[in-house]
Amino acid sequence: MLYIKEYLVNFSVLITIIYLAGFLYKQFLVNSSQKLIAFSLVMIAILAGWCSMFFGIHLNDSVIFDLRFIPIIIATMYARNPFYILFVGVGIGLARFSFGVTEAASAGFITLLILSGVGMILSWATRSWSVYSKMFLVVFSLNFVNTGSIGYLGVIPLSEYLQVILPSSLPINILLSFFILWIVKDLSDEYVYKTQLINSARKDPLTQLYNRRAFMHYYELYTTKKKDVLPLSVAFIDIDHFKNVNDAYGHIVGDVVLQKVSSLIKNNLRSIDIISRYGGEEFVVILPFCNEEDARQIMERIRYTTETHPIVVEDLNINITLSVGIATSPVIEAKKLLEEADSALYAAKENGRNQVESAKKDNIVSSMVAYN
Repeated sequence: MLYIKEYLVNFSVLITIIYLAGFLYKQFLVNSSQKLIAFSLVMIAILAGWCSMFFGIHLNDSVIFDLRFIPIIIATMYARNPFYILFVGVGIGLARFSFGVTEAASAGFITLLILSGVGMILSWATRSWSVYSKMFLVVFSLNFVNTGSIGYLGVIPLSEYLQVILPSSLPINILLSFFILWIVKDLSDEYVYKTQLINSARKDPLTQLYNRRAFMHYYELYTTKKKDVLPLSVAFIDIDHFKNVNDAYGHIVGDVVLQKVSSLIKNNLRSIDIISRYGGEEFVVILPFCNEEDARQIMERIRYTTETHPIVVEDLNINITLSVGIATSPVIEAKKLLEEADSALYAAKENGRNQVESAKKDNIVSSMVAYN
């Protein structure tokens, strides 16, 4: 007979581990390296398989029937690297021997190798499929492979196989596989949705750069908590006479100009630099591990590229120039970098625009006359 209580316990254990894994990922792993994330999730999948066997359905003294194959189904659906599926299968297969080195354990190990091999093939073959098409194929294929392997290897008595596994266990396993994958998908979709909401709250909708609020978060982080990023530079960038662009061509063209200038700036920065749209036509950049000379070189390259490459909008060629102010710590006190970079920007504007100015210690620009 099929042991309903043990089946429910087995299923509940898997659900618990899935939710705990989701919590662990969102709270601790999301900002970790891809290798650490992959290693952690593989180990969790192996743990889930082992727990499924620990709370398994004991058909007799040596044969354990359980849901150890479901972590392989999940890995087949979501693993970025097909070899992770093999690692999960081998790991669960080896974990089976912790309950004793028996013929059933050996057969279980072989079954899991077969499942992970088929899972790798399915993962590769369905890489461009829709999630639901892939889900149907993976669930049915791996459940039938699992059941077929059990029957072929003869680890379960024929009477149990014909009376329980085929008519009862196989359909239930298929339904539970779909249900668990639905839970995993729901958790994944929820995480993606929350991430998108967080990103949208931190991004400027026009340029897709960080907004002022996000910039201030990073600015506080780099100037008060991260002491190992020195030298640290901050650069204020302003589009010269941007109001004239809006007046001459309209705000729609002006928006395109802002988008293209922001892309040009971003493409000339390093991956570790933080760039945001500070407001209007102003941009601000945090440059970790960047001294004043290097910061000037970077900003001069951006200024020169902008000056020598007109912004093309449909049939218009719009000439744009930039004024830039730079402040660098430890020459300037870290908490005053933003203020001093802003002062240097105003100095660049007062001196004729289209240039890069650096803030100097004890040489604060006093004139704060704003130009359009």
